[in-house]
Amino acid sequence: MTRATHYVNHMYSLYDGRAAVTVGVNIDSDSIHPFVFEDACKVPIGLIALSADGVSNPADVDIYHISAFMPGKGQGSQIIKFLCDSADEYGVRLCIQAEVQHNGNQTMTTPELIDWYLKFGFTGSRLLHREPVAKLKYKELESRQEE
Repeated sequence: MTRATHYVNHMYSLYDGRAAVTVGVNIDSDSIHPFVFEDACKVPIGLIALSADGVSNPADVDIYHISAFMPGKGQGSQIIKFLCDSADEYGVRLCIQAEVQHNGNQTMTTPELIDWYLKFGFTGSRLLHREPVAKLKYKELESRQEE
């Protein structure tokens, strides 16, 4: 099992809420995992859809969808921070195409959204990537599998 698969399975196992989300599909991906993200108090605050099926790099996790139920209230920052912290633990690179989805509640333009992602360590201009800062948890998983 790849690092990316471990990461997506972990994230998906944390939350019972499932959501039907229509997203663009990468030709390399055949499994997209959408779920309702909950804060530390188990209050649903947003939607996420992740995939670990990219064949070009087994440590890449594609974020197909991320949205906060109440934009402009810090929920999106809470969600992306959790995704980034977990990606650091698992040693995976996060990939996303920054594009504002118009739903009547958006608070950012696409350039503002790109700037927002850059604050969390993503690089790029529209197709964004974030390299892991630390690789702690996955190294533990690798060493357990070797035993």
